This record gives sequence, C-alpha cells and structure tokens, in this order.
Amino acid sequence: MPLDIFQATTTEMFILLFLSKEDAHGYQLAQRLTEHSGGLLCVKATSLYPLLYKLEERGYISGRTSVVERKSGLRPGKSARVRIVYHIEKAGFERLKILREEHEVLVKGCATVFDSIETEDDANEKSN
Repeated sequence: MPLDIFQATTTEMFILLFLSKEDAHGYQLAQRLTEHSGGLLCVKATSLYPLLYKLEERGYISGRTSVVERKSGLRPGKSARVRIVYHIEKAGFERLKILREEHEVLVKGCATVFDSIETEDDANEKSN
C-alpha cells in the first residue's frame, strides 16, 4: 500500500527515537535533532512543544516535572525553574516501529521515482 507522504511525521519519529534511548526535556530533543543531523535538520519550539503535548495525550510519551536550580546571577529572586522531562511509553515504542517502517517505504518510493525520471531522461537524450 502506498504511503501518503503528506502524512509522514518525521519530527514525531525522531522525538520517539531520541526518547527510546534516554529521557529528555524539549530543548534537549531539539538540540539532538540538530546535532545528529549534522545541522541539516531542526525543529522550532513553536512546532516541538505542541507535538510533545499531542504525543503525551495519545499515550506515546509521559512527562514528569523536574525542578532545576538556576545559576547564580540570573533573574534575582528566582532560584529554580521547572522543566518537563519526557519518557517514552510502550505505545511510543510501537508507534516508533510503525513510523520507521513508513519512513523506509517513503525513502524507497522517492528513490524509485528519482531513478525512474533519470532513466527517462537518459532514454530521451539517447534518442535525440
């Protein structure tokens, strides 16, 4: 069955992939995507956090509150800040497996299309 490329959820797949290795907060997830893609990919906070909330609502991940001490000299009067550390759940591992399979089909489908077009171009050049 062909994969509808407009439903491909690459960011979701990468978030679940990173969380399958270790728990992380949102900023760490964004950093890892940039780092592991050699700077070729990034996700903005305006896209990341709504996706994290959606994944949590669907039961793929869970979040726990973590209090982090602030460095001295920053914001007088505030000694700590709260961040949410995310953890992948069993349903998240299952979702990751599906997303990876869909991604493999997408990559193979794209390669097939490129090869087909290049073959047509080569045939047209030879006939001219």
